[in-house]
This record gives sequence, C-alpha cells and structure tokens, in this order.
Amino acid sequence: MNFPGLDPAYTIAHQAAHLTRLIKTWSLPETRAALDQGEKVLVVATTALGDSLLTTPLIETLSTTLGPGRVSLLVKTPYAELYQPDPRLHRVFSVRGKYRWGSLQEKLAADPHRIALLANMTEPDLIPFLWRCGVRGFLRYRTRWTHYPRWMANESMLRRRGAPDYASGHAIENNLAMAKALGIEPTTHRLSMPHLVVPPDGQERGILIHPGASREIKRWPVENWTRLADTLGERFKCAIALTGDRSEHSLAARIAAAMRRRPFILAGKLSLTDFAKIESQALVFLSGDTGPYHLAIAVNCPTVTLFAPTDRGSSVEACGPHQAPATFHRALQTARLGDPIHTISLDQVLAEASAVIEASLHREAPAPSS
Repeated sequence: MNFPGLDPAYTIAHQAAHLTRLIKTWSLPETRAALDQGEKVLVVATTALGDSLLTTPLIETLSTTLGPGRVSLLVKTPYAELYQPDPRLHRVFSVRGKYRWGSLQEKLAADPHRIALLANMTEPDLIPFLWRCGVRGFLRYRTRWTHYPRWMANESMLRRRGAPDYASGHAIENNLAMAKALGIEPTTHRLSMPHLVVPPDGQERGILIHPGASREIKRWPVENWTRLADTLGERFKCAIALTGDRSEHSLAARIAAAMRRRPFILAGKLSLTDFAKIESQALVFLSGDTGPYHLAIAVNCPTVTLFAPTDRGSSVEACGPHQAPATFHRALQTARLGDPIHTISLDQVLAEASAVIEASLHREAPAPSS
C-alpha cells in the first residue's frame, strides 16, 4: 500500500507519540534485563529472500545461546516455507507486505515477543505495528539509519546517510552486532540451513545457472549465459539446469533455445524448499547477486556470483560469500559502483566457474556450515 503521504503521516504520528511518552520503548539496559528474565526474541527480515537468509547466523547464535524455544522469525510470506521446519526456531511468523498484516497481530499477541532485532523491513508501518503487538525492546541493523532512531535501544550503532561508515560492513556482521549489543557473542558467522541439505545419493551432479535478477543492471547478457553454459557442459560432460521463478521462465527458455546442448528448464517449476534441496546436490550455482545465491551457500552448494552494486550496501563487502571457503565460493564485481554487469567478461566467469567445478568434483561429502 503506497497512498500518497501515508508513510510520512504514519511516521510523524508515531514519533510524536513516542516523544510525548504515549509510546514507551526500552533502553539497552532494560532490554538486556528483559532478556535475562527470559523474554523471547523476534528476528525481523520482511524484505527480500537474501535479506532473510543473511539473518541465519544471528538465528543460530540466538538459538544456541538462549535455546530455540526463545527465538522466532518474522519473514515475508513467500519465504516462510524455508524456515517452518528449522529446529533452531520456536516459531515462524509471516507478513504479506507493507500495511498488509492480516492476522499477524492476533498471533503475536497470543505468543508475545518483547524484544525485536530488526534486520530489514518496511519500517514506516512495521515498527509501530510491532509495538502494538507487545514489542518494547527494539534493536536495529548496524550502520544504517531508521525512521524511528529514538525507539532503538542501540541508537548509538546507527549511522545517517553521508556518514563515512554508512552501510559499511557485511550484512551478517551487522546483524550479529545486535546480538553483541545484548551481551551475546556470535557462535557462527556462516550462512546455514542444515535442515534443507540433502545427503549425496550417488547420482550425477549438475550445474545450476540462475540468469535472472531483480534489476536490469544485475542481469548478465543472455548470450554470455548461453556461451558459458555450452562451454561448461562440454568441458565437464555434465547436465545443465536453468533456474528461476515463474516470471523468469521466458528468460530461461531464450537461453535454452540458443544453446547447443539441451538444458533442463526448472524456472517456475519448483517450490523454494525443493529448489534448496536441488541446490544442495549441485556441482555449482552460477548467478548474479540474488536471493537464491545466498540460499545456495546456506545449503553447502559451491557458487560463482556476479555483483553489479549501485552502492556500498549492495557490494561484495556487504553481501559477498562471507567466511565461506574461497575454493568453493567466488565473487566477481564490476570495477565501479553503478557499472553494468556486462562489464564482467565471459572469460572471467568461465575461469572462476571452471576452478570451482574442479574443486567441487573432487570434494567429498559437503561439510556442514559452522
């Protein structure tokens, strides 16, 4: 919902209510005290798939330290299926979109969470909504700013646009910083979704190519994907599968039609859960910087990823394969912010993909993330 003026009106009204103490939120010492008294924690990541996956080290850290019965996740509805079976979580709540809360308030009221760790979300509506659902201790993702700075127990960790360190650091570390502010040391810095990993079954493993992306600047040319797929398929004598969602089926079909080798077209045919399980058995996942790339790392699938960042917050620094072994995870980035992705050459990608596939072929059973 984007009615003209709705966001600023909503924000100003709730900021005024906070300023006049009609709305009260906890300081950092109060939030820590509540945590010590056994209050549950809600991790919030209601934007893109990748944003939710980048909270998994935070989830594992909280679950290991506090116990899974005290850690829940609020995620966008299409991605909830990935997290429902996760034994590290007490509960998975979902929201359909901005100002589209549905029955979420009743669910949160019935199972109160007084502390919220805010990774990524639609801020103008969701933060006041969570307060109405009983949240009193708010912590925000480090190095970015917020519509509600004085509501945040960790306000000192936030940065305004224009600050030298605005949007600096990797998203995983910025999420984990919220746990550190509560006195909880990280137990992992790696993406992991172990409940989605399928053990090797002895079948031939193939190459997954995911050519789609949310924006044109992130979409590598069709002819490059075609030549890459043909070259790798011939070099390694293995199957090629083209992946994506329903909207990307036509893109996959264009690439398939131009290829010399006939690939499998999986775009639009898999649930996210099935997609993750197929990734966990693949030789490599080749893509731009997109949510399924983070999912591949989380299920121990080797990756080669192309980055065309428009700002520091969408770069390899912020979203690259953090602490994942370079033997199996390579990231290629354009020379300057805002450069189109086609400036990454076919030869560069072919060299990196070949090296990762060679390593993947000689790897034994995938080691669990830690």
